[in-house]
Amino acid sequence: MYTWFLYNPLVTSGTCCLLPNPFARPQPASRILKSSGYDQGKERARSTFAQRQSLYELQVYISKSRRCDGVRPMCGPCARVPKEDQCEYTDSMSRTQELEATVHRLQSRLTVLQNGAGPSHLVGYPGPSSNRSARSSPFSESSSNDASPTFPASISGSHSSSSSEGSSQRDGMGRGEEEPPVAMIHMLLQCFLPHATQFGFFLHPQRFYDSALQPFAIGDERRPSPALLYAAYLWGAHLSRSQPLLSSEGVFLKRAKRHISTEISSHTNPARLLHTIQAQVLLSTYLLRSKRFLEAEFYANGAATVALGYQLHKIRSSRPVTAPQLGAPQLEVYPTPPADVVEEGERIRAFWAVGCLQNQLNLALDAASASFCIFESPGASGIDTPWPLDIEDYDNGALPPGYQGQETIRHFLTDDTFTPSPIPTLYAKASVLLYRATRLGASWSPDLQPQAFAAYQTSYTWLDRRITAFWQALPPIYAFYGNSAAARTLVVTHALAAAAAIRLHRSPAASDAEAQGKCLFAAHSVFDVLGDARVGSQSIAHPVVGALCALACQTMMDEVQRTQTWGSAGRSQEAELRAELGVGMRTMRLYAAGCPLIGGAEYQLQKLGLQYEAI
Repeated sequence: MYTWFLYNPLVTSGTCCLLPNPFARPQPASRILKSSGYDQGKERARSTFAQRQSLYELQVYISKSRRCDGVRPMCGPCARVPKEDQCEYTDSMSRTQELEATVHRLQSRLTVLQNGAGPSHLVGYPGPSSNRSARSSPFSESSSNDASPTFPASISGSHSSSSSEGSSQRDGMGRGEEEPPVAMIHMLLQCFLPHATQFGFFLHPQRFYDSALQPFAIGDERRPSPALLYAAYLWGAHLSRSQPLLSSEGVFLKRAKRHISTEISSHTNPARLLHTIQAQVLLSTYLLRSKRFLEAEFYANGAATVALGYQLHKIRSSRPVTAPQLGAPQLEVYPTPPADVVEEGERIRAFWAVGCLQNQLNLALDAASASFCIFESPGASGIDTPWPLDIEDYDNGALPPGYQGQETIRHFLTDDTFTPSPIPTLYAKASVLLYRATRLGASWSPDLQPQAFAAYQTSYTWLDRRITAFWQALPPIYAFYGNSAAARTLVVTHALAAAAAIRLHRSPAASDAEAQGKCLFAAHSVFDVLGDARVGSQSIAHPVVGALCALACQTMMDEVQRTQTWGSAGRSQEAELRAELGVGMRTMRLYAAGCPLIGGAEYQLQKLGLQYEAI
């Protein structure tokens, strides 16, 4: 039996802390002292008993010293030792407490099933008659027993009976691997799916949810690919903020990585290619949030290579398909035609999700001048895939059946008007503008020949007009306050457009007062949109907001240093800039403090804090 969680809540009038199990086996001593008058075994037993007694007395002392006094809004122990979460009291249950209580009920129920179920019972999965009820209400099971949860070492036998015809295709793809029970899967997906789109989820959420809860073994083709399932479980555990679920993050992360490698190398089921790309996008975003930048870039570039190899940039193209890019597998086009318009929409959204992720990584790493991005590798004129829409729009016929196009990005950059578009389209377009501005700024050099410098100035002026026109055409954020997921995506879209303006006007060639004024205005705008409290949920924002906020703060710092050279004439303006910079730093802390793993904001905040103290 494999123990997944070990949870021992300190029961007081308020929940202040979690303690280790006082009856757990103590760690062995690094060295056992020998005495000439006693047997070594007796000495070891005496030492172990003393350690256990000391540990128990220590935890009793900690329990008494941290006992909640019930004072509101913050109890005494928490006031003396500040912690991240707010105090929670027994007369009301928080979301975290509800999740923890549910986990304990599921653990107890699982123990009962393991002790009383016959060999044909699906441990952790409902039978055919209970599948519907478990899917609609996974929190209905209850028990008073809080036994530690354990899962069977393998569930392959119970699942193979319902899907034996595909067993030969599932070897090495998760068959026989332990998986959480279906009710826990339901809970993980409920924590993840409401926020999935802002982390790069491009599949149809309801279809994914339904197939994830199918009563078949992991690896069965009627369920999502193992890599995608574990990537979704990973995000669900991460966003749950529940300690029992958080303790499984390491397991889910390890399995997601392993299955991604297996699925890419096997190529046994090309029809599930989108699942592998989706798993890579989710994993890369998670690693970026966790401050593991090189790994994040590795998986993002892997997703881009697969997408280009399968010609996802040529969907609905009016031109003949060319050879695949970057040495990807030699395939004519995507292996199978889409089953319906929704699946075709998923493929379209997949291409743009990969490109946006790479652009966000380039911004976070400040390495766009040397980094590979799907927006440029086939050439801007080689991207014929339509702009992404909301997933529901494809089912509603928003993409005409006979539509074909070409040079999607070039048309966007040269069209005179910006028509109203869905938020996913605006998000992708803002990413393209940021990428173009970054690349243009990186191409400048003081050694440019007159002809090259004139071409640079022409591109600079033209791109400045495009960014300004697009930014002004964006819908206001307040129009989407009723849809929190859409509002958060639109906030990042506004911030990306502002970041494009900053990247363009901070180039060494743009040193005039007008360019500096545009930089400051864009930095103010980043603070305004990211600091909008009516949008909320800063703790679950995409980690790119850390890089966006850091870029705006750095712009303010540069201007503060410039005004310091003016002497007394610039003191009033310096004071205003410092006040605005303080607003930006506080906004950044909102995103960094919401989650200990929001590495994008936390990492940038540490660097900016040192720079701010130096000026």
